[in-house]
Amino acid sequence: VTALSKNAHVDYAELDYLAEAFFTPNDTHFAANQWGLENTGQTIKGISGANDADIDVTTAWDTTQGGVKVAILDTGVSKNHPDLSAQVVDRINYSNSTTDDDIYGHGTHVGGIVAAVTNNSKGVAGVCPDCTLLSVKVLNDSGSGAYSWIASGITYAVEHGAKVINMSLGGPSPSKTLEGAVNYAWGENVVVIAAAGNSGNTSKTYPAAYTNAIAVAATDSSDKRASFSTYGSWVDVAAPGVSIYSTYKGNSYAILSGTSMASPFVAGLAAKYWQSSAVNQAELTRDFLHSLAKDLPPVDEDNDSGLGLPQVQSN
Repeated sequence: VTALSKNAHVDYAELDYLAEAFFTPNDTHFAANQWGLENTGQTIKGISGANDADIDVTTAWDTTQGGVKVAILDTGVSKNHPDLSAQVVDRINYSNSTTDDDIYGHGTHVGGIVAAVTNNSKGVAGVCPDCTLLSVKVLNDSGSGAYSWIASGITYAVEHGAKVINMSLGGPSPSKTLEGAVNYAWGENVVVIAAAGNSGNTSKTYPAAYTNAIAVAATDSSDKRASFSTYGSWVDVAAPGVSIYSTYKGNSYAILSGTSMASPFVAGLAAKYWQSSAVNQAELTRDFLHSLAKDLPPVDEDNDSGLGLPQVQSN
């Protein structure tokens, strides 16, 4: 890096850091229930919800029709999942894995939250069932990936028509390469959404912390910040991220927790809202998500949480 930085023909040189998928496995085997989509506060199959802690997605289905192409930058999306694979219109692999299929399961779980096949008498419903997906594998079969892979995935997503990019991943180190890719997407009117991280403190995570990314924290079924969720004034919104039931590797389903699960809830809402007629639709979509967010109590007396849970309103 030092030697390359001294070369007059090199703009900048930096280490190629690693990002990781943000999720916490949950082995509790209670019956499947998607409380994050619709929950009026009752106790539902083992999950106690004292508040209306969901995103009220059924209202979105009633009032907002259509969807756009969403790029899932992750461990890939399963090729043969009966509740999801038909939603994938293209796929590519930038990782060091030998396959573009999802061996790890994380990307399939994320993709199902966004756009699982809905109203088909099986499995789960997606936030944006009218959306199509790009499976962009930038994390390997162990759930980690180089920043350069992610940057290449962002460029691919933009060039292949994605209007929303979801990145349920991140790392603690800033990077000009990664920031440049995020800025490129935003400049091309593409909404960039990323998980805030699972540190449980206010430390920044990248790419979520970049100005042109929408950072998403996680909440639980009681409308409180998830104990593991990163928070802070730099975080844009929050969404359900605890005990989330979705599609998984192969043709299975699983319950996972993490800001990785919260981010695709917001990506799905963004995709439902996105309208190609607006020149600055990426900025309008961010404003829309902020306008939906209801205030949540600060996580402590001395620190503004910067959190808000987006809920679709009938009006």
